[in-house]
Order: sequence, then structure tokens, then C-alpha cells
Amino acid sequence: MNTGQYTCLEIFAKQTAPGGRVRVASETQEHQEKEAGGTYYAWLKFGLEPHTDYEIACDNCEVSLCYLSGNENILETGVCYLERIQENGDFTAQDPAAWYDCPMRETYHFAPWKNWINDPNGLCWFQGYYHMFYQCNPHGQEWSNMYWGHAVSRDLVHWTHLPVVLGPQEEVLAEPETIKGGAFSGCAVAGEKEVVFYLTRHLGPLQDGEDTVEQQWMMKSRDMIHFTQEKCVIASPPDGASFDFRDPKVLKIGDCWYMVLGSAMQGQGAILLYESKDGEHWEYVHPLLVEEQNQIRCFECPDLMELDGRYLAVGAFMEHHDSCGRYQMSRYYIGNWQNRKLEKVREGWFDFGSNCYAMQSFEHQGRRISIGWISDFYGEHVKCPDGAYGSMTIPRQLHIRNDKLYMTPVQEIAGLKGEVLYQGSKENFTVPEIEGNAYRAEIRFAENTFFTILLGKDEDRTISLVHDANGMRIVTKGVKSEGIEFRADVDAVRTLEIYMDRRVMEVYVNEGEAVGTKVFYSTSKEGCFELCAMRAANIVQAELALMQSIWNPA
Repeated sequence: MNTGQYTCLEIFAKQTAPGGRVRVASETQEHQEKEAGGTYYAWLKFGLEPHTDYEIACDNCEVSLCYLSGNENILETGVCYLERIQENGDFTAQDPAAWYDCPMRETYHFAPWKNWINDPNGLCWFQGYYHMFYQCNPHGQEWSNMYWGHAVSRDLVHWTHLPVVLGPQEEVLAEPETIKGGAFSGCAVAGEKEVVFYLTRHLGPLQDGEDTVEQQWMMKSRDMIHFTQEKCVIASPPDGASFDFRDPKVLKIGDCWYMVLGSAMQGQGAILLYESKDGEHWEYVHPLLVEEQNQIRCFECPDLMELDGRYLAVGAFMEHHDSCGRYQMSRYYIGNWQNRKLEKVREGWFDFGSNCYAMQSFEHQGRRISIGWISDFYGEHVKCPDGAYGSMTIPRQLHIRNDKLYMTPVQEIAGLKGEVLYQGSKENFTVPEIEGNAYRAEIRFAENTFFTILLGKDEDRTISLVHDANGMRIVTKGVKSEGIEFRADVDAVRTLEIYMDRRVMEVYVNEGEAVGTKVFYSTSKEGCFELCAMRAANIVQAELALMQSIWNPA
């Protein structure tokens, strides 16, 4: 393995037998040796010489993630992931385009190199780059103790992987059999020369309860690579609040800073409001809002923003089923900021497909942009070697029109449009065997029209869009979510903008009046599209085009 311009090796290793360790050696540098974690993965860092050949030896230990970092241009180059070749045990660099090119991996939605990802964190624009931090478990395709991953982009579309930023507390690493925790969700407030981060630190027993401790911490960075030591700014929840007390989002209104946190009050889901004059010393105010629906453990990942003359709050319902059978949906609330509360004017579901969770937004150059975690709460994830659980939605631009939330894909995503496979009007059409199964379809109707659109098929499993007398909805068959009603809250359908990206489908209805996200796993690299409208003459325009991979070299 040649280091190229990199000067650091970061490797996560766990012992498989006592004394397990990692050794790094070159002909020009004295060999380095570090002990792997005994009960949990240790995050090991080795200083390297650039443009030098090294050998990595792992004795009696297993490695979950390994990459080269540490160069002066890391925001552009990103890290260099290394994977162990089974035949000879060597660690070699992998081509990202080839790595992501399999039926179970998205090609134009951001996803981790491998293993688990969940909530987007710290979304912001700073000194020429969009930054996305995110919850992750580098060690497997399931939730576990939480780390913060990091990626950057110049255009919100093509992302560059950066080093892991935060890991679990020492107490968690020492006793993972009885304690869980880590760096939970948080946000970023970007200034001209510095970014301030707020996040939750979770520490407690494996089963959540009154012994669970969730505190709010802050840290800062001037280059988005190096970070100050974390500082606790809110040590405990207010009286009457649940032990679920997390996911800070901070904004400024007038001369005052405000923080919203997800929790519950007297058994009802609540978004709590704190205020501060300096962004460091916080005082509890009261609940911003309390949800009237029952059977919600707590709000998670709340957001609050000013948008188009109103205020918009968003929060995710933990452990809640709605009347359609959908699990852990996210709710939005539109209203006015009065007496430091949100006086609701309207509310609705953020995403009707229910595979979008923990959205977070930020503002840049007049645009309010949101990214959500593409989750799987129905147990449909299919594990594959070096695969990943979860990904991120296409970045969405938010607007309020007639007191209703509208979301559209950011304009930059249009740059991925590739070969057009179909263009036409006033006819139903089928495009079979779509190579790569990554495409975009746009359909415009002259008037409200009933239809069925087949978007994916794998043996007896299918995913479709259906619009009939029962409304517009996503329909799955042969999978665990079959029978759940993924219904869009629209009275009519005039336009559809559909993004199919292998295992992920996003649909934007009526130019963003409703948006639905749903996962659907297929073992084939070939996709399909079949439009059957009851009145084909109402199809004013239809187009289907391939979408390019974001992992191909620019």
C-alpha cells in the first residue's frame, strides 16, 4: 500500500484473541504497533510518510473500517478507503465507482462507504463547501453505539468522504455489554470564520429508561477537520420532561438564540424550547409545541425555521403507528411565532412514504435545503457483503405555499441526467430492462387522471404508484410493508417527478405538494417502468432518462 499524499492511517480494530494488534511497517520508517480493542473496536491512528510503501498486518484482530487521511487538500481528495483482500490479506485502495456499483447500493443518493448510517447532522455551508455530518456505526449494518461520519460537497450532489469525527464515550467502549451510547444527533451554526456544533451525548443501559442520561454538548471548528474539545451546555432535562431529551437544533430569532429539543412531557410528544444570549449558556423556556396524538414515545430530530413569512417546525414521531399503518412518520407544523411558541395554522406529514426520517435543514443563499435519512422501519433491509444500511434523500428545497409545505429536488440534481430512454405524450408506455436501474421519470397530465405505474419488480415482489378512487399511494407487494397504505395527501395528481435509484424510490407529486420515499430491494441491475393511465390522452408529456452515478470521477 502506497500512501500517496496521505500522512495518516485510521483503522478500527477489535481483538479476536488476546493480544490482538495492528502493525504498520515500511522500509524507511520504524514499524508501529498498536493494540486492537479488547471488548469493542479501537480507533487507531498511525502517522505515515507520504509517497511511501507500507505493509499493514492484523494479528488476531478484525477490522471494520480502514482509510488513509491527513493531507493538506483533504476537502478535495477525501479519504482513501482501504479494503483487505481475502486471498493475501493485503489492504488495497478501492475505486468508489466500482465499489458502489451493485444492485443493493444507491448510485446517486449519498450513502456511507459501508455499514450503518442514520440521521444527517450538522448540515451547513462553510467556506465554499456543503458539509454533512451523520450518525453511523462503522462496524456493522445495524444500529449500535454512535459515531459521527462526515462528507463534503461543492454542489450538493457529488460527495467526498472525510474522516470520522466523533466516537462513543470511553465508558461505552469499556463496557459495551452493559452500556450503550455515543455521539447522537446535532446541528451546526456556521459563521464566517467558525462553525459551532451542538449535539447530544447519550449514555445509559442497553434498555432505555430512567437511568438513561442525555446531555447537550457543543464544540467548534475553524477548518471542519479539527474540532475543539466538547463542552456540556445542558446537563439534564427540565422538570416534567422524559429521559428522551435529544437532537438539538439551533437558530437565531432577533437578538436571541433558540434551541429546540425532542422529548415528551407528561407522556405526550413535545418539542422543547431553550434560549440563550451567547449560544453557550442556555435557559429552558417551555414546550414550543406538544403533540395531541397519543402513543408517541417522544419527538426526535426537531427542526424550526422561518420560511416564506411563516415559521415551520418538523419533528419525527418515535414508536408511533398512524391510521394507515405507517411507522415512525415525521410531522410538519406551519404557524406564527407568538410569545416564543408556534401558533399552528396547518400541519401535515413530511413524507408519505415513511422511509424518510430525521430530516434536518439549513439555509444558504436564500434557499432552505433539507436532507433526510432514508430509513427502513419494516425490516426490509437485505444484507450483502460490504453493503450499507441506509442512505440520504436527494437534497430538497422547501417552500410554503398557501400554508402548505412544498418540497422539490435541488436544481443541481438535474446535472446527473443522462441518456433519454423515452419521450412522448398521449400514450401508455413501457421501458423494460433499464440498465443500471437508476433513472428519473417526469409525467404531466392535462387533468386529474387515474393510473398505475410499475417501478420495480423482482420475482413476485413489486413496487408501484397507484392513483384511483382511493387516492394516490405507493403500493408494495411481496415484501414486509405490503398492506400498509403509503398515501399522499393530495386531492388530484397533475405532475409526477420520480427518482428510482436501485433500492430507493422518491416521488414528488404536483411539483412538491407531497413527497414520498420508499425502499425496495431488487437483486437485478436492470430496472423497469410501466405506465398504464386510465385515460392515456391526458398524458401531456412523459420522459424517462437515466441518471449518472455521483461516484464517477468528475
